[in-house]
Amino acid sequence: MTTYFITACAHGHQSLFQRTEVAELMVAALLKYRDAGEFELHEYVVMPDHIHLLLSIGDQQPVSRAVQLIKGGFSHSLRESGITLHAVWQPRYHDRRVRDQREYAEFARYIRENPVRRKLVDDAAEYPFSSAAGTKKVDQMQQGLKSPLEEKTLTRA
Repeated sequence: MTTYFITACAHGHQSLFQRTEVAELMVAALLKYRDAGEFELHEYVVMPDHIHLLLSIGDQQPVSRAVQLIKGGFSHSLRESGITLHAVWQPRYHDRRVRDQREYAEFARYIRENPVRRKLVDDAAEYPFSSAAGTKKVDQMQQGLKSPLEEKTLTRA
């Protein structure tokens, strides 16, 4: 499996996820595809205008498929709930492959602390649309990630 840090933004950086019911639909879409075995979800945060994810996918599956499922699944749920928008997502997203345990920890911390940095809450655990809240089960760190020491040893050889 390969682990990625992913950021996807609402169209025009609109505050789409500011409404509780919309943020809850986004979390539900993440959990739906995680539960279906499409990916492992390690960390997530649904901010007012974007999402950050730390997830692992099978080596044969492109990251674009996981993002397509998430974005498309959420957009479908939004329409089914009666909320219609001309455009929901920015066409692009950002992904970065997580190389080792150090990067994993940095991205996890970044995701968890995002609502605090944006001054939405004082403590990350207070933000309900994040893995930091601890209300939804997330997957443990992928076992295949190298420790920073292993990474240095491999690059010197």
